Amino acid sequence: MHEAMRFELEHPATIHAIEVMWANVPDTMDPAAELELGLYPDFGYNGFDFWAADPLWTGTRCVADVDDSGATFTRYVLDQPVTVDHPGLVYVAHLATPESPVWWFDGSQDGPMDDPCGNFDHCRSAFNLPEAETNTFYNGLSFPLQYDFMVRLLVSYDDDVQPQDRFFQEVPSSPTADHVSWGDYDDDGYDDLLAGKTLWHNQGDGTFADVTVAAGLDGLTATGGIWGDYDNDGCLDLFLYAETPSAGDVLLKNQCDGTFVDVTAAAGIIDDQSYEDCNDPSNTFSPTAAGAWFDLDADGHLDLYQANFICWANESYYVDTVWHNQGDGTFLPLGAAEGFTTQQQPSRCVAPIDHDGDGDVDLQVGNYRLRANQFFDNDGDGTVTESAAARGLAGTQSGPYYGHTIGLAWGDLDNDGDFDLVAANLAHPRFFDFSDKTEILINDGTGNYTDLGGEWLSPFGNPTGLRYQETHSVPVLADVNLDGNLDLAITCVYDGRPTDFYWGNGDGSFTLDGYHAGITTENGWGIATADFDNDGDPDIFADTLFENTLPASDKGHWLQVRVVGVTANRAALGATVAVTAGSSTYLRHVQGGTGKGGQDSLYLSYGLGDATTVDQIVVTFPGGDQTTYTGPIAADQRYWLTQGDTTPVASWAKP
Repeated sequence: MHEAMRFELEHPATIHAIEVMWANVPDTMDPAAELELGLYPDFGYNGFDFWAADPLWTGTRCVADVDDSGATFTRYVLDQPVTVDHPGLVYVAHLATPESPVWWFDGSQDGPMDDPCGNFDHCRSAFNLPEAETNTFYNGLSFPLQYDFMVRLLVSYDDDVQPQDRFFQEVPSSPTADHVSWGDYDDDGYDDLLAGKTLWHNQGDGTFADVTVAAGLDGLTATGGIWGDYDNDGCLDLFLYAETPSAGDVLLKNQCDGTFVDVTAAAGIIDDQSYEDCNDPSNTFSPTAAGAWFDLDADGHLDLYQANFICWANESYYVDTVWHNQGDGTFLPLGAAEGFTTQQQPSRCVAPIDHDGDGDVDLQVGNYRLRANQFFDNDGDGTVTESAAARGLAGTQSGPYYGHTIGLAWGDLDNDGDFDLVAANLAHPRFFDFSDKTEILINDGTGNYTDLGGEWLSPFGNPTGLRYQETHSVPVLADVNLDGNLDLAITCVYDGRPTDFYWGNGDGSFTLDGYHAGITTENGWGIATADFDNDGDPDIFADTLFENTLPASDKGHWLQVRVVGVTANRAALGATVAVTAGSSTYLRHVQGGTGKGGQDSLYLSYGLGDATTVDQIVVTFPGGDQTTYTGPIAADQRYWLTQGDTTPVASWAKP
């Protein structure tokens, strides 16, 4: 059995020595015998699992050097100090036997007796039973303890960046929520925010006003929502989803005056179901975990996908529902005849994309509970073909298992002109050998995908540059420093788990830099990006709002575009926009939903690096119609691009 003590390094550090208090040294033990311990890397950031296979350092002290009275520490000096380049967790551990000495406890605890380890920071010690390693206890069975072992770590910090010097700064008094969607519902040029079921109006001065009641959203049951102009009147409407079997989803029509009206019944979007009551006969609805707008048949009217999830009370699943927009304000259900699955499954996210550039909007659906993900390839005639396994988008199968996919994000990660995919997976350490970790799925140019990470043989050193976190939840892509490469942030659910930030390297791989980023969200969930203050760079909402404060000297030039459909749907959801500056082409898409029931800004953001002009913009609308805008087009501005009109209009707000 291992006894282990966790340490959280707040800065890049050099570790010089370890001190422990040994106890119960047998009188019969040879004074020349060696007491070994080690310094170990983290394994999943759960606070009690460490990676015993690759110690950072091991060392010994003779029994003769040890005082086991509990009065003094025994110091182990590292012959070669260990450098930890990025803050995080490290562990000191030793393998105890029934005959060997053990460590003293300090005799106090931080948490209440009934739930002493309910808070991540209340339990820093752990036992690990390596002999329990089986298919369900990879790396052995570990569990936290409420008492601290008497162990100390002697370190020097190599960098001391202060909170106020990090490039993302939390906006004071900003909204908070674990589901978030950006949408400029009044077309004033500033993105507004749906945070959970609360609507916040962007005041244009860096602040937000709660307009939930005034806008007509008060009293509704909702987890989050997705913006889309389903009736093509030029005003963004709102689909609210409820991740509960006790309440239905809601469609709200924007009346173009800052208010919304419930049109769910008139639209015919019925969330009722009769096959699963979740242990309560009053539970007649499907718990919708996410939604997405997309135009299946390119008729200019947005259709709707509801990703329905799970009844936690009895582990039952639900059938996803798909709705065809009839163009008259009503919707009709789609199903097996159109190629969609009718099986019950734990869907947790859905993200539309024209992944192969054929003008038809396809759909990726992420499933939980070690189920395969699905990809609905749009056939261009109002039907789809499920092709996830054939295209490499189902996840990695290990026996009957895949992964726990929570969030999705599409983007051109390697700047080769096609869309790649980040699929964030929760993967418990005990299931490390067969549960999918977060995947970086690279498009080969033909619409087939390969996970850049391959087989994770250890929690570090992966080709993607990602570190293994147990609870990766929702990813977001944005070019934070405007250098032309998409950067990545991933929230991590559960107490104490940090949000990871990575710089994009432009080849599909990433470099971890959460330390300098300053996104301090722990136990995060929903995350989405927008330039909320209209200063040209992308900001990030991760349970709360963080402003991008990188100085101009550390950023490139930029371009923003808002696309308007004419024969395509007015909000142009599903459109692909390629911006060419010099020898580089940057690809974005207008989202109908992303992450886990969230939505990034419809104002698309491009980093241009050193380029001060754009040579060409090509917009491909759902259905394949293209409009080309020929440069030179000046950088560092926002442009409105209307289908069929080849003149870009520079304006923050709707011209």
